[in-house]
Amino acid sequence: MREINMLRNISSCLFPHISTITSPNHYLSEWDDWEKQGLPEEQRTEAVRRLRACLTSKGHKLDLRALALSSLPVLPACIKKLDVSCNKLTILTDLPENIKELIARDNFLTHISALPHYLITLDVSENQLENLPLLPDTIKSLSAEYNRLSTLPSLPLNLKKLEVRNNELQTLPSLPSNLKILKVAHNHLTELPPLPRRLQLLFAYSNRLSNLPNIQENIIMRRFFYFENNQITTIPTNLFRLDPHITIEIANNPLSDQTLLFLIQQTSVPNFNGPQFRISLSDQNRLFLRQMLPQNLHSRHIRVITEGGQNFQIPPLPETVAAWFPEADRREVSTQWTSFSTEENSRAFSAFLDRLSDTVSARNTSGFREQVAAWLEKLSASAELRQQSFTVAADATESCEDRVALTWNNLRKTLLVHQASEGLFDNDTGALLSLGREMFRLEILEDIARDKVRTLHFVDEIEVYLGRSRPCSQRNFSSPLP
Repeated sequence: MREINMLRNISSCLFPHISTITSPNHYLSEWDDWEKQGLPEEQRTEAVRRLRACLTSKGHKLDLRALALSSLPVLPACIKKLDVSCNKLTILTDLPENIKELIARDNFLTHISALPHYLITLDVSENQLENLPLLPDTIKSLSAEYNRLSTLPSLPLNLKKLEVRNNELQTLPSLPSNLKILKVAHNHLTELPPLPRRLQLLFAYSNRLSNLPNIQENIIMRRFFYFENNQITTIPTNLFRLDPHITIEIANNPLSDQTLLFLIQQTSVPNFNGPQFRISLSDQNRLFLRQMLPQNLHSRHIRVITEGGQNFQIPPLPETVAAWFPEADRREVSTQWTSFSTEENSRAFSAFLDRLSDTVSARNTSGFREQVAAWLEKLSASAELRQQSFTVAADATESCEDRVALTWNNLRKTLLVHQASEGLFDNDTGALLSLGREMFRLEILEDIARDKVRTLHFVDEIEVYLGRSRPCSQRNFSSPLP
């Protein structure tokens, strides 16, 4: 009786619309034959074990991942989720109709036959596909990244996520109105079809786009659109009327000086409440904007995330330190600081000094450069103080939330605390009181600066001082200067 029930379970799994079959052992023997035909590196014995277990339990999930399989046998009809990723498959055929989730990424697929009628999720990324079969109406998520696709089939109306980065697509079909996520970066697209109103995330960077698409307004949710590394030259005026929940990244595009000037002017008006823009500035752009814009002009809606499309190069530590000293002393200072270049966080400290040199204080405040030089001399004489200061600078550059001014304040407090711990004020009550007043003043200045940061449109985005911002070290974000 037990054997009969087992055969009935197997029969209902293989053929869910037929209550009994005459020879279910035929399918079991077929798996045995398939197992014997495997190559030495294939783990077909383990695959058959999982197939039998799935049949016996009438399971809905079949996991055949990472078994080095070059082909698949007939599969149980009862499964609803099939994962055959990380194998050596070249084709997928005769898939059970009940499958709703199919994961076949990281294979060598060149062909997929008809897909199951009730499929909801399909992931065939990291293969060698040149085309996809017709997509069932039920599909909601399609991932086919890192293939050789030059075209896509018609997209079902229910599709909510489409990921086809790193292919050879030149055009896209019409996008369904329910689409929320679209990733088409690293293709050959020259234009995009109209974007759905519900779209929340678009990766269209590293294509050949010459124009920005029309973005429809949707004030309900945060939305992000990435167009960096394209051929975009202009910014449509209708973008300025969009809601502030939208972020548009257009860095590393050939935007002209006049286009950038127009963008900054439009987003700097007092009552502007439009989207956030992320841009990049070349040295030529910066020079032009400095000449054309008021020195105290700010915009909460602009972030400079890269410089000229290239990673910001951190100057050597001896060079950035020596630049704060008079010309006659620079050679000696540079030689002395060369030995500190290998210390932990020295690169972050060099990046901070370089950014500090481009602030308004460094250029216009009398005695500021001498103050920094005197502080650097103290650092060269104390390994402990130098290590503490390097660490403070590293913390600042790891998070772009701190302005250069805040970091400078923190470094000055570090110096005062170090001097107190060294006993410098033990026999000088007046100097100790002056130290307390100085620490209090620095704390107040820091609180004021942080309050200013909190007034920005987004807490995690720092206002850009236009024409004077410099990118953060190792992280493509800008930090405004005082």
